[in-house]
Amino acid sequence: DFDAALLSVSTNKADVAIAAITKNAKREETLSFSDPYYTANQVIIVKENSIYSEITEESEILNLLSTNKAKIGCQRGTTGQYYIEGSADWDFKGISNTTCVTYDNGALAVTDLTKGNLDAVIIDEAPAMLYCNKFETVKMLDIVLTEEEYCIAVSKGNDSLITSLNEFIASIKANNTLDEIISKYYGNDNISENEGNNFIESVGKVAKGLGVTFIIAIVAFVFGILIGLLVNIIQSSSSNSIITKILKKLVNIYIAIFRGTPITVQLLIIYYVIFSNIVPMFAAVIAFALNSGAYVSEIIRGGINAVPKGQMEAGRSLGLPYNVVMKKIVLPQAIRNCLPSLGNEFIALIKETSVVSFITVMDLYSAFRAIATESFAYKSVYLIMGVLYFVIIFVVSFILKKIEGGLLKNDKTK
Repeated sequence: DFDAALLSVSTNKADVAIAAITKNAKREETLSFSDPYYTANQVIIVKENSIYSEITEESEILNLLSTNKAKIGCQRGTTGQYYIEGSADWDFKGISNTTCVTYDNGALAVTDLTKGNLDAVIIDEAPAMLYCNKFETVKMLDIVLTEEEYCIAVSKGNDSLITSLNEFIASIKANNTLDEIISKYYGNDNISENEGNNFIESVGKVAKGLGVTFIIAIVAFVFGILIGLLVNIIQSSSSNSIITKILKKLVNIYIAIFRGTPITVQLLIIYYVIFSNIVPMFAAVIAFALNSGAYVSEIIRGGINAVPKGQMEAGRSLGLPYNVVMKKIVLPQAIRNCLPSLGNEFIALIKETSVVSFITVMDLYSAFRAIATESFAYKSVYLIMGVLYFVIIFVVSFILKKIEGGLLKNDKTK
């Protein structure tokens, strides 16, 4: 995502961001920029044979969009969004009486335009050329809204890297390498073929993404159970010591925070705020483990409450300490009572991992989204993604039911 690229650099999660980035005074407060490497224009894409398709004057198209209270799409956090909404930092007045609809990438915006959900899309000229060659029902108007220069963004004050980047940019301009790159990916002769739309590469991405999804879900689930057990041991402790009272207060705060905030927010705070230097995968595991632990603790608490009080009383009457009775008698029965709910928690984890793309982790959802963006086959790719998720959850549910049934059968034979 465009805005995630800038955030990653400003928080030192990445060294550079190269994503058709333009600089202004506001961005220069938190980022440093290289010399420009490409001059681009903001242009308008509309549907063929629409009321906008033959307009050639900027004032005319803007007035008509305003009059019709048009819905205009753009990529989130880009110049197009600021142009539509208006921005003092960019000296844009905005297009009055219109609705700005933002997307993770331009391809999604143009796809919505072809479906009739938008009246126009404002985007950089280079990707606009690509999209107009991919989607036959749209066209790029011969109107330049604003001219801008692309730069490479780096963390503030990294002068040595800026110097190296400027030398590199100068060299690829001098030997025409930059022109060759632009011609290869945006030239009319080569634009029809997308190298990313390769079946073997796509299968590889899906397989890798599936592995990441299961690693995060399984590791987070295991640690979530351990956290849940620890929380319940603390909460059910009969000790009246000051340390125990403090621990009980802390676990109650922990549960309230992680059950009271969205997992996406927790993920972003852990990655961008709490840890200054952490691998995104580790941040995802930590976030999901802590989130799962909060819910598992409540599941186990329900399981413990379902165990007859006579079990605890019987153990205590035999002279066993409270902690021993809890560990040896109550908790095993509680876990057995919790199995269906724990299975549901694991299934929920598999589905919820789709948000890890916010911190640049390539899971199953991210892999499919990348394939869709490269191939422009959003309908078929997203349909396959939905089917695969359903199959995964169906198989996991079946296995969990078999495990649960086997444990219950063993109990009956005993």
